[in-house]
Amino acid sequence: MTMKNEKPSLLIQKYINGTASPEEREQLLNWYRSQQPETVEWPAATETEEKQVYDRMLSNIDQHIDASYPQPRPLSKWYYIAAAAAIFMVGSFATFLYLDKAAPEKIQVLAFKNDIKPGGNKAILKLADGSELVLDGATKDSFAHHQDLNIARISDGQLAFDKQPKDAQTDSGAPKYNTISTPKGGQYRIILPDGTKVWLNAISSIRFPSYFSAGERRVEITGEAYFEVSKNKQMPFRVISGQQALEVLGTKFNINAYANEPQINTTLAEGSIRLNRINVSESSILKPGEQAQLKTGGKLGAKIVPADLDEVLAWKNDAFVFNDMPITEIMQQIERWYDIELVYSGAKPNLRFTGIIPRSSNLSTFLKVLEGSGGLKFGIDHKKVFIQSTR
Repeated sequence: MTMKNEKPSLLIQKYINGTASPEEREQLLNWYRSQQPETVEWPAATETEEKQVYDRMLSNIDQHIDASYPQPRPLSKWYYIAAAAAIFMVGSFATFLYLDKAAPEKIQVLAFKNDIKPGGNKAILKLADGSELVLDGATKDSFAHHQDLNIARISDGQLAFDKQPKDAQTDSGAPKYNTISTPKGGQYRIILPDGTKVWLNAISSIRFPSYFSAGERRVEITGEAYFEVSKNKQMPFRVISGQQALEVLGTKFNINAYANEPQINTTLAEGSIRLNRINVSESSILKPGEQAQLKTGGKLGAKIVPADLDEVLAWKNDAFVFNDMPITEIMQQIERWYDIELVYSGAKPNLRFTGIIPRSSNLSTFLKVLEGSGGLKFGIDHKKVFIQSTR
């Protein structure tokens, strides 16, 4: 059976998600191996030559995908081209010659002494009374002694709460707050009592009540989270993250509010958001495709800029997408997802990278793709990743 009968875009998506069967993976590999190889010198001598090689590779991949699967695809054309390009590089399906321009005696010998698997579905539920429940591998029976939690169901990586009546009250007359947090190398999905869906990235948390009282739905987050808010005009949904407060009725958006980042980035995918700065009498309205950037500790309001939704929402879609991103920012994402410690040799490299890599990739695969772009060498020793610039 050939790739032309198998919808290559579907197989690429399965590869990215890590759900492709051995037969499907072999089918995809065979298709790439059948393409005409090209030998190139990398890094290229000039930026113009580098762009020509890159554009030629993408054009060739695009032609094969379009010829094999001409009908409309559910994701953007760029997404599949980039995905194909990443797999193309990782699998070494073309003859790819990398020539290091640095003098050998100046480069420390780095090696992958071990490999590290990607993160997965890991989280801890902290109850109002201070007790904690590990959600990894938990079942509904795990909550038998906590009947007031009203757990509807729990599956691999997702916890759903029962919808509660508007007049639900606790013994004290006030809602009890729960917190779900993810560690390094963890992610999790939650369905709140109002039906709102939340995705938590690594090293993130959400604090929410056991029920939402009349007039308001209020949650607090740290780290990064993506929301699909259930519509309810009578009860605005509010998200508190650091120095900002968001108010929405029903929409889809992403908040990146890590404590070690210089700013809070709020990106709107659908609907509208009013962004308020806490203790400051000013607000901003976001439109779909826009990002609000609020400097941590700054006194000015948020800066509104166009957003790259594919890049911002990639983590939720089980991929890393980089569009001319500084390597230091990429390494921060790697640090969170693979639960490792970064060790730079000398000054941090001033390099940028464009590409897409599945989040299901082992760390060595990820680092080899970055090495292939030129200018970097990596080493792995237990939970430490050593980074050295070769330029």
